[in-house]
Amino acid sequence: MKRITRLTAVALATAAVAAPAASARPVTDPPIDQGRGEVVIAPAPVDDGFDWASAAIGAGAAGGLILLIGVGGTSLRHRHEHIGVAR
Repeated sequence: MKRITRLTAVALATAAVAAPAASARPVTDPPIDQGRGEVVIAPAPVDDGFDWASAAIGAGAAGGLILLIGVGGTSLRHRHEHIGVAR
């Protein structure tokens, strides 16, 4: 049981290190045109709907985690079968 706990801890630590940091920026006042005193406002970003690239990254990470857990469980089971653990 300790091996599963250790494997889970290592997987979570690796995921925490691999996760990107937040990219928040402070809001600043829009620039003012010094000549006429008009405020220049940039257009709002356009939402294109569903982001397929982000979905692919999330699905790949989830698939990798499932694969890692499956391999860990399989290797743990084989190890106990070869050692001949008493029941």
